[in-house]
Amino acid sequence: MNLKTFAKLFSGSPFKPLLQHREQVLDALFHLNQQLHSLNSDQPFNAQSSEWIKAFPGQLEKLEHEILNRIHQPSITSQPRDVVINTLQIQNALAHEICRLSERLSYRPLNLPPELIVPVNVLARQFGQTIYQLRQGIDELEQLNVSGYRKQHNHSLQNLRRQLALCTDELRDTSQEIRHHACQFEHHIDPVDVALLFLILDGISDLALWMRSLIVNLQN
Repeated sequence: MNLKTFAKLFSGSPFKPLLQHREQVLDALFHLNQQLHSLNSDQPFNAQSSEWIKAFPGQLEKLEHEILNRIHQPSITSQPRDVVINTLQIQNALAHEICRLSERLSYRPLNLPPELIVPVNVLARQFGQTIYQLRQGIDELEQLNVSGYRKQHNHSLQNLRRQLALCTDELRDTSQEIRHHACQFEHHIDPVDVALLFLILDGISDLALWMRSLIVNLQN
């Protein structure tokens, strides 16, 4: 049974706030994607998305308290606590990486040479595609669960895992390419820009791993 179905049938279960928690994290990824497209100095800074992400940890904290409280409440259903806690930990880790990367992206636009602008734009586009695959894949799985197509759901889950693995591998490959180019042109780039660029690339790699963990954690 998927999160949405369980939440509808048992409104007092921890799955309802857990689902809301996940939706907040997926929304935050969308706003982070908007920020990433402002990485170059020739692009306008997306202040609205930055402010949204700054406020979002407080919303998650309230949902987390509600989830933990509901776990310990008596219920007519058997509460799969391990599933709830594990999912919550992954979603919290993903949220933490989102906030950390958002802060790095908010520091200042990078002043990069033309040789780096193209691969950085490719990275931003790949990141957006990864976010799209993640969100669309989860929505598709939820719809299949509601419809009761168990066999098709399992096939779609495996397909989503493969697609997301390919997307995250592409992100890491492009990140390595950008690092290589940055080292070649480091004498033509402000050292602060080089350091900040590498921190951003680290954040994208860490975030990609947690996105994969979120999909792996989805039950067949």
